[in-house]
Formats: sequence, C-alpha cells, structure tokens
Amino acid sequence: MSLNKSVTITSAEGHEYVLGFSSFDSMVLPDSITKKIIEVVIAIEDYKGINNAKTLFALTKHIKSYLAKNDVILYSYCDNKDIERGKRHRHLTPQEYRSLLFQTMFNKYNSEEFINKPIELTDANNEKHYIHLFARVESIEQLEVASNELYKLNK
Repeated sequence: MSLNKSVTITSAEGHEYVLGFSSFDSMVLPDSITKKIIEVVIAIEDYKGINNAKTLFALTKHIKSYLAKNDVILYSYCDNKDIERGKRHRHLTPQEYRSLLFQTMFNKYNSEEFINKPIELTDANNEKHYIHLFARVESIEQLEVASNELYKLNK
C-alpha cells in the first residue's frame, strides 16, 4: 500500500487546498526510528483573504484520518510564503503564524489518540524555522527521538 496520497479540500470561501502526503527522506534521523516519516504539505494556489475554522477542521480531520490508517510519523515544515494575518497576529512572521495555526487546529480538535509536536529551530543566520511532527500516541518514543535529532540542527 502506497503511503503517498493527495486530497483536495475546497473552503467555503472557494479556496482550493491540496493536502499532500509523501515519503520524506529522513537521512538526518537515526536508524533507531523505525516508523516511516511522511511529509505532509498544505498547498494553495491563489490565496486571498482569511479562511474560517471549518477549513482548519477539515485539514485536521484529513491529517488525523491519515494517521489512523497509517502507523507513521508525519513531518510538516511551515513555509515563509505570505499569509493573511488578522490584527492580533500581524507581528508574527508567516512561518510562525502557520505554526500557530497548526497548533491551534490540532489542539482544538485534538483527540487522545494523536500527538502534535511543534519544533522551533534557529539556523546559523539566526532565522527561525517551524516544524511539526504528528503521530499516534503509541509512537511517542519514536516521535521524541525524531524531535531530539531535529533539535540538534539548531545553530
């Protein structure tokens, strides 16, 4: 069974998201991580305006469904592409805001079965990068090993 999958989600505002799951080259991670690492990417072609919570819920629902069917660790990197932010969040970088959205959407619609592990890294240029790891609760040890290895990439 292929772990690669793509789902299209259309928001009430008419924005079309593509939620993609694909194998992730995890060369930086140790062999002790036996779970497959799958990259999850949320892409949108033409983003204008702010979406509602239903869109976040739909994305979360698909992520959790994928995890329920596949015993893997999901990896998601929050990109720097510009994103509309309300007054309360204009001070956040696009990457930081996306990370906050991931945390909010996963925590708000969380179940006891899944974990969202946000990771903030700083590179040699003092720029921050935001990553999220998602997994089933029973994969907590593997998730922690992966998280600790990623933290070693800090400047």
